[in-house]
Amino acid sequence: MSAGPTMTLAELRERLFSKAEDHGRAALLALPDGSVADLRSGYIPLLVNFSFEDKAAKGLRKLKDQAAPEPAVYFSALEMARDHASLILTGETGSGKTSFARHLALAAAGGRTVPGEVPRNDLGAVHDEGWEMGDILPLYLSVKAGASLAELVDDALPGLESLLATSAWTNSETSLLVILDGVETAGEHGPELLNQALAFQARYPRIRLLVLGEHSVVKGWALPSSFTRYDLLPLLKAQRRAAADRLAGIDLDERGIALGEAAGNPAQFAMALTSGDHGQTAEGIVDRWLAKVAGDAQTATFLCGLAFDALAGKLEDAELFPVLRIRQLLAARHLISSPAEAAVAAFRSGPDLWAPVLRSLARRLAGSDAANALVGALVSGTGDEVLRGALLAAELQTEPGSLRNRIAAHIHAIIDRGVLSAPEREKAGRILSVWGDPRDLEALADVPAGRFTFGSNTHPNSAPPHMVEVQAFRIGLYPMTNAAYGVFVRETDRPWRSPDGFAEDRRNAPATDLTWHDARAYCDWLTDRWRREGRISAEEIVRLPTEPEWERAARGDQPDFGDETIVYPWGAAWMADAANSEEAGFNNTCTVGLFPKGRSAYGCYDMTGQVWEWGTTLWGEDMAAPSFQYPYRDDGREATDAPAAIRRVLRGGCFSSNRLKACCTYRGSLEPDGFWRGNGFRIVVGKTQPV
Repeated sequence: MSAGPTMTLAELRERLFSKAEDHGRAALLALPDGSVADLRSGYIPLLVNFSFEDKAAKGLRKLKDQAAPEPAVYFSALEMARDHASLILTGETGSGKTSFARHLALAAAGGRTVPGEVPRNDLGAVHDEGWEMGDILPLYLSVKAGASLAELVDDALPGLESLLATSAWTNSETSLLVILDGVETAGEHGPELLNQALAFQARYPRIRLLVLGEHSVVKGWALPSSFTRYDLLPLLKAQRRAAADRLAGIDLDERGIALGEAAGNPAQFAMALTSGDHGQTAEGIVDRWLAKVAGDAQTATFLCGLAFDALAGKLEDAELFPVLRIRQLLAARHLISSPAEAAVAAFRSGPDLWAPVLRSLARRLAGSDAANALVGALVSGTGDEVLRGALLAAELQTEPGSLRNRIAAHIHAIIDRGVLSAPEREKAGRILSVWGDPRDLEALADVPAGRFTFGSNTHPNSAPPHMVEVQAFRIGLYPMTNAAYGVFVRETDRPWRSPDGFAEDRRNAPATDLTWHDARAYCDWLTDRWRREGRISAEEIVRLPTEPEWERAARGDQPDFGDETIVYPWGAAWMADAANSEEAGFNNTCTVGLFPKGRSAYGCYDMTGQVWEWGTTLWGEDMAAPSFQYPYRDDGREATDAPAAIRRVLRGGCFSSNRLKACCTYRGSLEPDGFWRGNGFRIVVGKTQPV
């Protein structure tokens, strides 16, 4: 960064607050009466995919608690910015990212005027939205392709770094909120820009970071672990009703407008509100809006062509349809009369940018030969571009037949080979769940008998490392899935508190919300079933693994590499894209086996991250420290009839565990009656019950 003339703290405050006030006066949405609401008055508070339950012990529940989880009550984007010093918020085009970023700057400048009460779900939950962050100066930066953070900051505020290096800043109580909007513009250099932002934050005191980007782009990046990421949610119906009443005095239910599913996208809500559309489909919204804006068919056609050219980068005018979502919907309408190859060529030039266009185009072409031609073109060719085309084609071609079979083969290849980004594989997994996953998700791996290094000095509860011997056993290649556990539930009528256990697109995800007793009951049931089927002998049983068995299957014969080195199934160094841990950014379970890079020496998937896995071994009553410490020995720690207060060991970490816990040696624990969405189990087949 250039040194520049040093400004005073008062001058910095005046400049940033003035810019924030300019944001507040900018037009936000047109109202049905022809007036325009500015950002200050028209902003609608956005919610994120993080609920009050997630925060409260991450959803941990016990059997004495409610039989079913309460409806989700979500935090707002502003509250996440308040609670996290380094935050990334992502959303689809039109999700309100820029409006939120500018409103946040306005809030920091003291210019926020929207109501404090915010609907949190469509079942009546309403909570005040608190800010209370003290003295914060908002630096709003719009990311430019090829620009470093230093260049962005210097362009906006020459001399800022000189001020931050002075005692005036160091001794103040003021914080600087650096807002990077449109980070997807950085393209493949996006992760580098994020690391530059973190370095800037580390260099000076009281720097906060907020990054906003298109979900379709950012989802494929390996994000620095210092950032927390959440997704923006669509507008609730309750939010839309409240906004329409507040801004225009309109009763949406009475008029029958803007309450359809497509109107949950903020940009599409604004169009539906203006045009009076019911909001069921994005295409219906844009057609009615275009008719009102254009006035005649010829002008409408001309505007659609301009939008296509703007999206393709053939126009210089950035103010022409400044909302990307509108450009995409109009471009889709423009492509109706174009060959399928033209649409697919545009998609392959920028899949993230053009995927919404082709989705909209496919909806317009539904049922026609042109729709089949579009799908066929997407899955023609070779390489990753065809696999990405197959992901999109799967959304467009859902009817069984030869074309869908062709798509399904590509989808399976994405998962089996572990190619494309983790979020793309997650999408592929959900598709296979609905269409039928061809993998044997109850397959077992053979683990030979032997002595191996057990434990580690990387955490006191896992110390010391020592040698342990295990007998040969077989263990599930995957955690137990919803589909498999669901068969047990249907046959036995056992209660299951999982909110998505029977969801079509989650059949191949791990079964969760299970107590230790649930897991053991399943093992007993499966023992009888597999004996009848001849899959196991009369001398074998299905059970949960002991701690040494679990670690042997995850760790193999890897030795202890020292007190500072954590052991993972794949080796002694953390590897990106090898586990559904916190670093993956899902904040949820995913289809099993999506991270083949992280398989253990015996071929087991998902042994780190994904879900905490129940074991047979006792921990003790104190959550912080185990009563049954290492070295591992025959001291009653494998007793199956211990009191309910005695916690059982969990292993492997889960989707919200970072790389320090999502490993082969870290030990977790939970009461046997406890359950939540982050723990499941994996079966073992052995000769005897552990003792």
